[in-house]
Amino acid sequence: MSKEEEIRALEEAYVAFRERIAGLPDEAYGEVWLGEWNLAQLLAHMAGWYRQMAIALERISRGERPSPEGVDWSDVEAWNRRFAAEAKSGRAALDDWDAAFHEYLAAAKAAPTELFGTDPDRNRPRIASRLLQSAGTGHFAEHLPELEAWLASRPR
Repeated sequence: MSKEEEIRALEEAYVAFRERIAGLPDEAYGEVWLGEWNLAQLLAHMAGWYRQMAIALERISRGERPSPEGVDWSDVEAWNRRFAAEAKSGRAALDDWDAAFHEYLAAAKAAPTELFGTDPDRNRPRIASRLLQSAGTGHFAEHLPELEAWLASRPR
């Protein structure tokens, strides 16, 4: 996919996910349904990764390695716990998630086109594409079915 196609797919996934939660009442954000997490914690987890990957996109755009010196993203579960612990309450969680997504999207749009797509020599996505797929489109694909199952189980 081209940079434009990847960004469009990211934006479409965001809109589809957001449409499902935008009308929820404030108290719904505190309902535990994803293991030990509630919606506010899920959104904080996603927002945390958006912010970290926005940093990565900005760094690779300058020709630097994705993570800052001394930062290691490999312990995903520890990062997830940290992000979930920082969750805002109620609809403030949605506002924070929106803001983080737009930071991430802006960093993706600003990244050089040549950092997207597939590297034909290595037959794998280039770095910016991997950053969009991991924290973005892949993250939506991972959590959307869980979200839909929860929403279907809630009293109407």
